Amino acid sequence: MEEFVTLRLPRGDVGQIIDGLTQRMIVWKTTAEFLETGYSQLGDFIEECSKPEEAHFIAEYYQNIIDLIKKQLENQ
Repeated sequence: MEEFVTLRLPRGDVGQIIDGLTQRMIVWKTTAEFLETGYSQLGDFIEECSKPEEAHFIAEYYQNIIDLIKKQLENQ
């Protein structure tokens, strides 16, 4: 069973967290695109990774975290 953590942060700080996670997600999408095509239109920075499937998985993981945070914000 997962252990949950409750944080109390100002809404602006949560926005900054979402922005940071979004940038990480974009880097991983860029990495996947680069590994698949040899170039990327999304950005110039790629992570060290050998398989596009792994990069897609990590990008989706970041997107899931972002979605969970946004959902909790909407419910408040």
